[in-house]
Amino acid sequence: MEDFDADEYEVWKANRPTLTQERNHPNHWFNRGADLHASAGAIWYAMQHDGKQRIAVALGLGDGYSMGVACRPVYHMTCGLALEVTMKAVLVQRGTSFEKTHHLAGLVGLLGLTRTPEELAVLDFYEHCIIWSGRYPTPRRATDDKLKGYWNLAGEVLTSPVPTPRKSKLKFRQASGTTDWERFSETWWSYASLFKHS
Repeated sequence: MEDFDADEYEVWKANRPTLTQERNHPNHWFNRGADLHASAGAIWYAMQHDGKQRIAVALGLGDGYSMGVACRPVYHMTCGLALEVTMKAVLVQRGTSFEKTHHLAGLVGLLGLTRTPEELAVLDFYEHCIIWSGRYPTPRRATDDKLKGYWNLAGEVLTSPVPTPRKSKLKFRQASGTTDWERFSETWWSYASLFKHS
């Protein structure tokens, strides 16, 4: 066994990273993003597989509680956070600084990527979900106009027009599936794949 060198230990101890510095390691960022991705998947699963309300009852939420209704905003918020933290993990790994922001399109720009207008609209929706479906019913600096803007954005992203006869004055929309698990997860992986595992 090697002899213990007290001087070497003291040098190491004086120069070691703090606990918070260690937690800012890119791997911690990536793991948090991956955990949020998995959590979004668990929420999606509960939303899709609780038709008989077994999950809600097992959790003590009672008869009549709909996971599909109650969890949808939280699912979208968690998706947004998973994307944000994963993008930031890549930026931390690259040594690229970024502002404290939820602005996903800005993070995409810092990553040097381009996205279609449709993809940017979905990212904008997730960004707004982080803000509007977060810890509180209304974020700081909330206004009615901002809330209505969020609702309009949600309507545009979450639904798509149904073709109608030309003469019809009625306009219908249907679920677009844009934020369904498979599509979200594919989007998440497109950013997660930029992270270099060592």
